[in-house]
This record gives sequence, C-alpha cells and structure tokens, in this order.
Amino acid sequence: MRRNKKESRPSKSLVVQKLENVSKSIFRNFYKQITELIGNSHGIYALYDEDELYYVGKSADLKERVKQHLKDRHFASWTHFSFYLVRKADHIGEIESLLIRIANPKGNRKKYRTGQRGTSLLKQLQEMIKQKQKEEFDEMFGMELKKQPLGKAKKLKSLAGLVSKKTSLYRTYKGREYKALLTPKGKIKLGGKAFLSPSAAAKSIVKREVNGWKFWYIKDVNGEWIRLSEYK
Repeated sequence: MRRNKKESRPSKSLVVQKLENVSKSIFRNFYKQITELIGNSHGIYALYDEDELYYVGKSADLKERVKQHLKDRHFASWTHFSFYLVRKADHIGEIESLLIRIANPKGNRKKYRTGQRGTSLLKQLQEMIKQKQKEEFDEMFGMELKKQPLGKAKKLKSLAGLVSKKTSLYRTYKGREYKALLTPKGKIKLGGKAFLSPSAAAKSIVKREVNGWKFWYIKDVNGEWIRLSEYK
C-alpha cells in the first residue's frame, strides 16, 4: 500500500538542540568552547538561582546574550543556565512571553500582560458555565421547557411496558437513599404506596413538583445507572 508522502514525513520539533543546567563558572571559563558548540543560534535561555528559575530571555545570538549577564545587574543573581535552540526565530518572542507569564521569574521586569497576544477563552468559559448552571438549576427545581407548538410536542414515554419485569429505581436525595420498584404495568411502588407516574413518586420525596423522568435512575443493559428518561 502506497503511503502519502506528507504522512510519511516525521514532524519537525520546535526545539532542535538544548544545553541544560550548566553552571555560570563553566560558561565563564569555557566560553569559547560553548561559542563553538552553539554558534550564532537563536532561541530561549533561562537563568537559575540554584533550583529556582530567576530569569527567562530570548535572543537571536544566545552566546552573546548570556555573556552580557556575566556583567549586568543579573550577575550576582544566577548560578546556572539553560539554552534551547529553536528551528525558527519567528515565535521566540511569544515563547519568551508565555514562559514569563506562566513562571513569573523575579528577574524579569517586563511581564506578559493579559490580552497582549491571543484571544482569551475566559468569556466563553463563563457563558458555558452559566448555561450548565441553568440546566442544573432547571433540573433541581423541576423547571420545564417552554411548550412546543401543537403537533411538534415531544411524546412522553409511557411507564406501561417500559420494563418486562419488576425493576428497581434508585435515587439519593439530601443524603438519603430511596429505592422504588417499577412494574411492567407501569406502576411505581414506593414506601407502601403505588404511583402511576415517576413525577408523582418523586414529589412524594421532595415535596414539590419535579421531573420524575430525570429524578429517578434505573440500570441499563450493561448494569450501569442511568436516568429513567434515557432508558430504552
């Protein structure tokens, strides 16, 4: 079978080479060797104060940039460094900003501000949560959907014939377990009483109007508890 050329090509990684956890003294004493090793590469570098991240930076010439930190205000604040050479320099600015935003190193004065790049998903998440909370509220308090036009109303299931033998219904409410029995004729037996609808049986527990089809749980063919409304 012939494979697509594009599918057979391995994806290229963003980071092509790295040099990690090298002490400041090694960089200072063997600068020429490190220069020869990385050349005029571009990428991201990190300065550490022992095990703590101190500073994140980017540069089109990493060896020169770190060399500057042997003389500038950061000199006494870092003990180790790491290089990450990237394939293309196009996004090193965004990578640097993202790392600063996530780690918030104390040596970086310029911080990555919210909304500076990219689209925030916060508003979308808030709307999704509102919708979910509304659905849960409607379910908890038995709120019904608006009535559909005549002829388009969804037919409710009938309890009669829903099960072929006596089947258990279950629900936990306010920390208490409730067990009922659904018969093939469509009666729900609960606490010595018989109910002809799941809502009536549920109301006897919660003492208010509630959607019994969503209130009660029943086991499906796989033995898992599902809502009565989902039972087929």
